[in-house]
Amino acid sequence: MLSIFRQYTFDDSFEQVFISSKFLKEYQIALTFATDYDQNNLPTSGIFRVNWDTTKVTPESITHFKKQHPEVNIKVYISIGNRGTTFPFSPQNNKSWILNATKSLTNIIKNNKDYNLQVDGIDVLYENIEASPVDFVECIGQLIKNLKENGVIKEASISPSFALNNDFYFLLYRAYSNQIDWVDYQFQNEVVPVFAPNKLVELYDELVLEFYPRKKLFAGYSAENEDWATLSPIVFFLGGMNILKKRKGPGISIHYHNYYQQNSNNE
Repeated sequence: MLSIFRQYTFDDSFEQVFISSKFLKEYQIALTFATDYDQNNLPTSGIFRVNWDTTKVTPESITHFKKQHPEVNIKVYISIGNRGTTFPFSPQNNKSWILNATKSLTNIIKNNKDYNLQVDGIDVLYENIEASPVDFVECIGQLIKNLKENGVIKEASISPSFALNNDFYFLLYRAYSNQIDWVDYQFQNEVVPVFAPNKLVELYDELVLEFYPRKKLFAGYSAENEDWATLSPIVFFLGGMNILKKRKGPGISIHYHNYYQQNSNNE
């Protein structure tokens, strides 16, 4: 069973994770987050800035990590958005948002030597959307398309959850399925708690049946203590292993708790 593992992190805690080529074919570092809000938390209409710890996540730390694990394909993603209600997706003008987002993320990924992290892709993880589904689909879809066509990124993923899946993320996927490589569904945001591994597997199968192809669908999880009431570590571990082994899911992801005790280092 060779799978993909994604770690959402704001720092270099990926260096502490055990990696074995016996189980993994790919390890994705998803940096949290790039947000289109300024240092006063005001919206910037698509001008993204970095919120991860740039003193710990450096070109040198990424290069060193890759050299330590030559047998596993290491990829770096920039996750745009945020968890919770802060920094919602809220463009004032679609055209200017797309233009600004394309330019600012290109600068972060390609043109800034401090952030030269050999980025492979972006992940879209907005848990709060203050826009219409049409605007969300247009802005995010065109941003991904622009970055790919300009050679800025090679891959893109979206990270839906229960409340936003039907009206936002699935519409985005349906319109831009050829541009979206992975779907990292966040199971910790289910309305009804998931108390049994077989229930997690059942929910995963329903997503495959109704929304996303199995070959692209990750099972996502949060190790935040406040999320355990919805999905505990043991339930996710047992259910996730079933998804990987028996359901042939491509991978899983985990949010580690250190990020959410940290304010932006750029504030």
